[in-house]
Amino acid sequence: MQLKKAAFRRIGAGFCGTVWALELNHPPAQEYAFKREDGGPGRSLEKEYEMHKLVLHAMELYEQANISRPLHVSIPRCHQFMKPDDSWWSENLERFPDGYAPCNTLRSDRIPPVGQQTREILIDKFCPARLVSQIKDSDANRDCLIRPYLGRHRYNSKRPKSGFTAFSLRNFPLHLDQMEDLEIPLTDLVIYSELMAETLAILHWFGMMDANDVEFVLAPPRKNGKKPAIISNILGDHVMWILAFDCCNEISFDIEGVEQAVRAFFKNDPFYPRPTSSPGLWSAFRVKYIQTSSEILAELADKTLLDLPVRFIDGVESKSVKA
Repeated sequence: MQLKKAAFRRIGAGFCGTVWALELNHPPAQEYAFKREDGGPGRSLEKEYEMHKLVLHAMELYEQANISRPLHVSIPRCHQFMKPDDSWWSENLERFPDGYAPCNTLRSDRIPPVGQQTREILIDKFCPARLVSQIKDSDANRDCLIRPYLGRHRYNSKRPKSGFTAFSLRNFPLHLDQMEDLEIPLTDLVIYSELMAETLAILHWFGMMDANDVEFVLAPPRKNGKKPAIISNILGDHVMWILAFDCCNEISFDIEGVEQAVRAFFKNDPFYPRPTSSPGLWSAFRVKYIQTSSEILAELADKTLLDLPVRFIDGVESKSVKA
């Protein structure tokens, strides 16, 4: 009698599709996440696969370059792109619930979910009281990644408190005022800002892409392989990860490319600090972005490109004033 294979469980969903993984007690497959192309129209996992490889290559170029500060952001490794006729499906389709059919699927590293202690801190601090017990017992909320929104406050005069009381820890948006409520040190918020700035500069000038709709999350470091510097505060030991590359597009090294990158900056979720809503963190972001960009472009022969990073920053500041 053949034993039934361990089932995949859905750990996330977005416009592009759903994300699945094995339970954490099923090594080594627990280390992988499988993203299915079963979401909205117009999104391509094959494109994400190609852009993901470009991102990893850009990061390799950065690490190899003679640049003053080592890379600290983590990127899931991208392992395999499977089409519906791939032999992988004959071995794994039964792991999905009944009714699921083969489709384009991407296999990459699974970003480790946030641990129980950190989840309970978030629940106790921000979950509506009547939902606390339910959320703590929820199986789905074990799949917790924290989205650091340095560019937005949860509540202010322009964003009044909502009566909507649903609560989920999946892709949990942690706004700047919530980070302050948790008493996360300003030094750590500056580190988050600099990591985003450094990464954006790498994607722009080594990756030649606009970084449209990329996502940053705070989560534990990977268990094996190279680890970046670990940040420790009330959220536990964690690093910053970057993911979701299917909306990224190539840019040219000219004014048109800079303008495209500025548009992508504002189309993204409010991960990056803003000149108006978080000026102190924006200052740190600004300095780090220009510094990293200048060091990258100094590696190239064409020195006329050195003004492009400042033009990008000026474009963001100008658009922020008009907004």
